[in-house]
Amino acid sequence: MPSSTTLVGRQPRTVGWGLVGLAAIAAITVFAWQITVIPMHNPFYGLLHNGVDLRVYRAGGHTVLTAAPLYHHSLIADLDFTYPPFAAVLFAPLSLVGFAGAALLWWAAIGVVLVITVLLGFRSLGYRADARLWTLSVLLAIAVTALEPVRTTIWLGQINVFLMFLILADLVFCDLNRPHFRVRGFWVGIAAGIKLTPGFFVLYLLALRRWRAAIGVVAGFAVTVAVAFVVIPGDSGDYWTTYLGSADRVGRVDSPANQSINGLISQLLAYFGATHFRHPYIDGGTVFEAPTWVWVPVAAIVVVAGLCAAVIAYRRGWRLLSVTITGMTAAAASPFSWGHHWVWFVPLLIVAIDVAYRGTLADRRRLWWWVLPVALVLATFAWSYNWWTSGRYQSSDHAIAIGVFMMPRWPNAHWYDGAAVVFYSGAYVAVLLVTIAVTLVVGCSRRSVSDEPDVDGYSGGTPDDESGDHADRTDNRDRPQQDGGGQCGRGNDFASGDGSAATSSGATPD
Repeated sequence: MPSSTTLVGRQPRTVGWGLVGLAAIAAITVFAWQITVIPMHNPFYGLLHNGVDLRVYRAGGHTVLTAAPLYHHSLIADLDFTYPPFAAVLFAPLSLVGFAGAALLWWAAIGVVLVITVLLGFRSLGYRADARLWTLSVLLAIAVTALEPVRTTIWLGQINVFLMFLILADLVFCDLNRPHFRVRGFWVGIAAGIKLTPGFFVLYLLALRRWRAAIGVVAGFAVTVAVAFVVIPGDSGDYWTTYLGSADRVGRVDSPANQSINGLISQLLAYFGATHFRHPYIDGGTVFEAPTWVWVPVAAIVVVAGLCAAVIAYRRGWRLLSVTITGMTAAAASPFSWGHHWVWFVPLLIVAIDVAYRGTLADRRRLWWWVLPVALVLATFAWSYNWWTSGRYQSSDHAIAIGVFMMPRWPNAHWYDGAAVVFYSGAYVAVLLVTIAVTLVVGCSRRSVSDEPDVDGYSGGTPDDESGDHADRTDNRDRPQQDGGGQCGRGNDFASGDGSAATSSGATPD
């Protein structure tokens, strides 16, 4: 990899052995936890003993090869194919190999992507890609499998890690090797063609006035639609005219696993017995649904706050944080977001570790900054609860709840029972809100110290004009010396933990 002096405006920092040691302890602990707490040999809950979503992907790909209908009926048991038709085209090769072979390839790919995401995440924050960083990346990739979104991604054979990587590669990581490459957004559009949620990044790019990148997203998405119409025209027509937006094909909106704003409100309506909002469900039962006039305005407020925080982070040079906030905001605003949609906690953890690590190196009194990554792990850990008396569930001898949002919700006998349910119902949304608040407070209270101009036209301050090209650039001669003293020297603590790393959290050309 090239020297990151072009990325951060100074020589890169080397990861210390102390941080590598902490990662090693975490990886060993997680490995032991993975094989004991939720036994690997459990035929249903074992980490490598489910893969139901991968089975649906393969079944969807099989319909492409056999010309069978994709959306007219469930593909496996009562599970429908809910993705755009381009995803089925993409999954077609998976149906050419047996499930065991597809699963091995899928799990291996997830592992590789996690390692590369951690490695390039730290590279974008100004760390040297040496043996220590490679070691740290492998160890943290193992450790993050204890986060519920990542464990569930592996357990179910989900695709969200790959989509997250496409977006990060497009909007953050490509700057490491091609900092002046002017075409951005195309791969975000491809990700949106596989699963619609990444389309939210168009709003992010428009908020940044990065017109070319927003057009790139639209172009990439249009390619996926066109390809699908060529390969499976009938299914494509059905999806875009009939099945788009059918939330009940995804799951119950009041499910504890729906970690979106809509899910949060719907779960609270169910727990507190707001029967006025109970409606018949397709399985013959009932479901509590938050009315549109309630959850959409709340989601809109969160979207505005999230985009504001993302823009401020971008202007401060905190590119990785900016894109991560946008990804989490998209999950919160979606009508339905399973826990595994929140794989954005992986880059958020990288940012939190960077903040704590650099802060501690700069001043030992900042040791308490490690509360940031610790709190994030506690909130998103794959906590488990064994329902020993539940009887047989699927192929397991009893049911196991996994994730903080699946913890028992006891009747509202005490005030803390209701408080616990409120937290369980919106735990991941709460992480987003805290991240937004911290970013807004720190971002608005400190002067920007970004040194590198952006290709789309602004260096952390002045956005593009409508042409999308070269607005006024900051004249670095007017900046104070970054020697650790003065306002600018102390102005990037949130991103880097010390004043010397002027743009260590991703202030890269765009």
